[in-house]
Amino acid sequence: MRRVVDELTWDLWIIVPVLGLVFFGIIMVYSASAGLKDPERPLRMQLIAAGIGVVAMLLLHRIDYHRFANPLFVYGFLLSCIALLSVVFFYEPVKGAKRWIALKSFSFQPSEFAKLALIIFLAWFLARRENEGKLEQFSLTFLPAGVILAIIGGLIYKEPDLGTLGVLAVIATAMYIVAGAPVRKLLLFLPIGLIGVVYAIWNTPYRRARIFAFLDPEGDRLGSGYHILQSLIAIGSGGVNGLGFGQGRQKLAFLPEPNTDFIFPVIAEELGLIGGATLVLVVGLLIWRGLRAGYRAPDTVGRLLSVGITTWIAFQTFFNISVVLKLLPTKGLTLPLISAGGTSLITVLMGIGILLNISIQGDLHAQEEVA
Repeated sequence: MRRVVDELTWDLWIIVPVLGLVFFGIIMVYSASAGLKDPERPLRMQLIAAGIGVVAMLLLHRIDYHRFANPLFVYGFLLSCIALLSVVFFYEPVKGAKRWIALKSFSFQPSEFAKLALIIFLAWFLARRENEGKLEQFSLTFLPAGVILAIIGGLIYKEPDLGTLGVLAVIATAMYIVAGAPVRKLLLFLPIGLIGVVYAIWNTPYRRARIFAFLDPEGDRLGSGYHILQSLIAIGSGGVNGLGFGQGRQKLAFLPEPNTDFIFPVIAEELGLIGGATLVLVVGLLIWRGLRAGYRAPDTVGRLLSVGITTWIAFQTFFNISVVLKLLPTKGLTLPLISAGGTSLITVLMGIGILLNISIQGDLHAQEEVA
């Protein structure tokens, strides 16, 4: 292990923010769990997940990312995720949703691995179509990619988990555009997508209630508007400097899901505007380095992998914070690297491990060109 560590080449502008966010997330999960029946359990699980995730990141950091652009690996990973997404329906629902596979001592969400599987598939598939000169052909590019997205997205929608489906759609769209595929084909399907979203929301009572709560949370203070009102109270209570670490009050008896989907209000209440803004700036630094890695990547596969992983982190962060600030309707999505959630933390760190390898190869490629 010591020899491996000595041989590592680091992109410190990625690894330092990532490790800082993971450590900060562990601390805030501990603080945010104070009002739970077993406040130490989320901390234990987060520490275990962080350990597994960091080891996975170190290993993937050392593996040439081109090894993932292999049909056997790509389809094997995809089929494994599809199988696991199908298995969740045989388990009992948790909070009305079937998203977890529960084993004897732990549980995990296959949909988190599906995000990484889709990114790897699209990076390999779109790069291959570009090399073949078939990127603009609808039947050979857009349609097959759409079918894969529809299969994975359909299973996730049935869990139900419309938020994760939205993340997958945004990732796929960003990678498709960056690959250089014609945007006009996407625009043709935009009305269909919008109609599907409207139908999925309007046809489901609790989703419809969230839209009304977003428009007027005061109209149902103890029902559909409760989450967002308690979130705004927590954020407002923190002011500029915050109440102090561990001194937050909303997490104790009022704020729902304080250590997962609504952990940012706990951060804002205890560390204030300064703490919340600093977190956003650090994530912004990570996003910038991810996009830089994609820009400097030596080939299309590396560029698309970087864009997919960075879009995943950026959009999910944006969505989570926007929800708790009442800029978007309430929908549960974790804050990457911060929220309690072992599967989310592990898979994001796996993606960052791949991103580190791309960044290093991009720097080496740039140095060779200069030489």
